Amino acid sequence: MKDLAQALAQFQAQRHSASRDSKGNYGTYTSLAAALAAAQAGTAFGLSHTQTMKPVGGDEPAHVLITTLLHTSGDQLTSEILLPSKAEGRGNYMQALGSALTYARRYAILAIYGLASEDDDGQITAQLPVSPAKREATKAVIVVTPPQSTQDKVPSATEALVVFLDADRKDRLCAELKASPAKEAILDSFKAAFNIQAERMGPSQIQLPAHADFLEAQLASSY
Repeated sequence: MKDLAQALAQFQAQRHSASRDSKGNYGTYTSLAAALAAAQAGTAFGLSHTQTMKPVGGDEPAHVLITTLLHTSGDQLTSEILLPSKAEGRGNYMQALGSALTYARRYAILAIYGLASEDDDGQITAQLPVSPAKREATKAVIVVTPPQSTQDKVPSATEALVVFLDADRKDRLCAELKASPAKEAILDSFKAAFNIQAERMGPSQIQLPAHADFLEAQLASSY
């Protein structure tokens, strides 16, 4: 995956965010169209992507969104997001699925290209409330699979399971960081510990339980 990694690094050196072009109940946000427009710049470095769906078995209907980042060399990186099987207050399943799919596609593209929303850097100091229905819709488990060649297939047992940080814990952590006098020093330590190159920090860089564990420990030691 050397060629893809090099191309992605070149892309991220020039592009680190997508614009917030739409307005919702809680302020502006990055639409699917804006996320796709930001990702399109990757084609200059041989990058492209596909997004497909597959059904998964069970008592209730469910689908997985598969996002594959491709490079002209043949390298690829794949992520899978399990879409919610149903949403409260939505009687029409296809309508609920369409809404969840648009939401998941947007964030899957931003995540796999390493893009933040344009003003995410300022969101640690101004966290907005999120409705319970939207929290439920955004809970996702992503499976990241290494690239496979026809000569050397990687067994599915080697797939790495990545669980995103719970939204409630993330909101609470961001609020504590906002109020902490040691916020800047803590975020500098966080960037060094997780090799984050972004000049400014925002919630988009706080994604995993390990991130929260580190920041909570830093906050506790600062009191």
